[in-house]
Amino acid sequence: MATPARSTPRSLAEDLRARGDGELEALLAARPDLASPLPGSTTALATRATTRASVQRALDALDTPALQVAEVLAVLPSPTSATAVARTWGARANGVLAQLRERALLWGPDRRLHLVHAVRDLLGPHPAGLGPPLADALGRRSPQRLAELLEDLGLPVTHDPEAALGRLAAHLGDAAVLEPLLGDAPEGVRALLEKLTWGPPTGSVERADRQVRAAGATGPVDWLLAHGLLAVSGPGTVVLPREVGLALRGGRVHRSPDREPPAPRVQQRRPEQVTAAAAEAAAEACRLVEELGLLWGSAPPPVLRAGGVGVRELRRTAAALEVDEATAALVAEVAHLAGLVADDAEVEPRWLPTPAFDAWREEDVPTRWLDLARPWLGSTRVPALVGTRDVKDALRNALGPDLDRGAALAVRRSVLAQLAAAGEGGAVAADDLAARLRWDAPRRAGRLREELVRSALRDAGWLGVVGAGALAPAGRALLDGDEDAAAAALALALPAPVTEVLLQADLTAVAPGPLESHLAQRLAALARVESRGGATVYRFDAATVRHGLDEGLTADDALRFLADVSATGVPQPLEYLVRDVARRHGRVRVGRAGSYVRAEDPAVLAELLTDRRCARLGLRPLAPTVLAAQAEPEEVLAALRAVGLAPAAEGPGGELLVHRPPVLRSGPRTPPRPVTGEPPPPSPALLTAAVRSLRTGDEDAEAGQRRRAEHADAPALDHLDPSTSLVLLRQAAAERRAAWIGYADADGAPRRHLVEPIEVAGGRITALDRADGAVRTFSVHRVTGVAVRDA
Repeated sequence: MATPARSTPRSLAEDLRARGDGELEALLAARPDLASPLPGSTTALATRATTRASVQRALDALDTPALQVAEVLAVLPSPTSATAVARTWGARANGVLAQLRERALLWGPDRRLHLVHAVRDLLGPHPAGLGPPLADALGRRSPQRLAELLEDLGLPVTHDPEAALGRLAAHLGDAAVLEPLLGDAPEGVRALLEKLTWGPPTGSVERADRQVRAAGATGPVDWLLAHGLLAVSGPGTVVLPREVGLALRGGRVHRSPDREPPAPRVQQRRPEQVTAAAAEAAAEACRLVEELGLLWGSAPPPVLRAGGVGVRELRRTAAALEVDEATAALVAEVAHLAGLVADDAEVEPRWLPTPAFDAWREEDVPTRWLDLARPWLGSTRVPALVGTRDVKDALRNALGPDLDRGAALAVRRSVLAQLAAAGEGGAVAADDLAARLRWDAPRRAGRLREELVRSALRDAGWLGVVGAGALAPAGRALLDGDEDAAAAALALALPAPVTEVLLQADLTAVAPGPLESHLAQRLAALARVESRGGATVYRFDAATVRHGLDEGLTADDALRFLADVSATGVPQPLEYLVRDVARRHGRVRVGRAGSYVRAEDPAVLAELLTDRRCARLGLRPLAPTVLAAQAEPEEVLAALRAVGLAPAAEGPGGELLVHRPPVLRSGPRTPPRPVTGEPPPPSPALLTAAVRSLRTGDEDAEAGQRRRAEHADAPALDHLDPSTSLVLLRQAAAERRAAWIGYADADGAPRRHLVEPIEVAGGRITALDRADGAVRTFSVHRVTGVAVRDA
């Protein structure tokens, strides 16, 4: 499509209409909200581009040089020139002006630059710490007071307020006038001005609106008020006018143009150190998420009324996972983002693993890690806020609804991008990353910026995206969007899974590396993890072995598995432990009547009747081998285990009941989505289609304007009889001329149509209707008048 001809635009809409297709695509790419939904024309695009909400997003995305130049434009009168901007900024600004123009925050040629009004409004009344224009600041004064001010400054007196304010602004805004004036000022005036020059430009003064003249000024404030260098903005407030502040700054809006980003201090880490640390963290993150799912699948915490997990439940979870509460909150948040735990949406809701959790457990570590890291990278959740309080002093809970921050996504990606730019093994401190982010987007995140940076670094380190403070190979590939490469990089870094353990005579088993998942799960049924690290140490004791027997294993099953998984055979002490626990397991049975205790050896039951620790169970003999209990079976089982027995539960028919923890799952759930308020960036194909649609809308609008213009000069139509109308229409068709016709439509209302008659025959007129470009047929008896247009 051809580029529209360039001309001096009179509005942003005309400026956009004159831009080429590539320029419009660049605008929509830089400001995606303008394309959602797509406006119908460039006029509608200009309207949307100047709304406060859209301009706010665009300003938040500007870097420091662009924001400084926008503040310069807000200070200068509109329109201004690129030369004036460069002079007031202190550096050439052509590139930055092009950036602002590309984003439709600025329009017009270099000699007549117009800043969008919404930008001025959003930059506030004091852009770059400068006060309001002198005409606004002194506009509160009466014409008489302005005349007195002119007289005190030795300027021609006028009682026209507009003329007086113009003279004062030109005079006091001239550094050549201001310097000698201040040379005669009393002591303290310069010190006071220095406090106001670089902002804030306001100060508190008692009776600021008092009347003072130069001859009677006694102090610095009175002298400044009497000479117009301070203006009254309220009963107790004074303000430094913009022209005066700009002159005191030497004609510059900023101390210096900040054109180059701060260089971060990069600390080099050995690549193998980064890779190893990240791989270890990734594996640990996957393990903790798995442990969380298993824990909540058997003992789910309730969902708070306001959403989230309660403080005590989070503390219980942290203790079970053997981590601090902040890490437990992060584990829960990452699992929730990955769709592995969710609210079960019942009447009394609980946090449960989702069906996806079981499938996720069966995957290898790189795939599981990718399922965690992918949603984390695109999330707006900030787990570091857990435990802090909101503006209403309410506690923020893990998985609560108030942990989303729209800026978190951009900050996280910016942090990782800076680490990527530091090169392989390059670690950058959080303060340096925050400083660079402050330069890249000074309006984004505000006071929360530093906390978001530190939170992003901490979360990335825990998840294994970052290792030893530097971006890991898997994290770099994830940031680039290559998920296959990310998983492959992590797989290379992880130690190979092992299929054997070393069983030792001290009732421990040492896994010299990460056990394959199914082996680790089976071993965990018979032993508990005593320590982790490069090797994992498992400890066997009577309680752990009994746990495996409770789940249905026999002594032979357990020993067969241990023999298969051991590289050294089963030590005799371990075999004795397993068989001894199995021998005693189930010799005492507990069932439900109220509940009862049954044993083959009456002596065992006799001991229980005399044991004080069993007094609360309310035991009484029913037979030599049966005791009745007044407690529930679960309580009886726990009490008998506490006294050193190995009881088993049995069913109504005397069969041994296998005890397995309950496995609870929620229904299928959709993982939470980022809460950014920003539409996704449009694809190149969508940008091309959007610009084509805008051009079509402009063409339709122009065609509509032409039709309205044609109809605007339509002549008055006198009523004619049908025969006269036919003669005029046949003449127009023969001469190929357009004609206005009055025509009574189906509803009987007369309307005018500009047509080009093609054929007049049989009482019908076939003609091209210029209003819509369609060929229509008109009945002659409905034609009320005809006026043939001049050729």
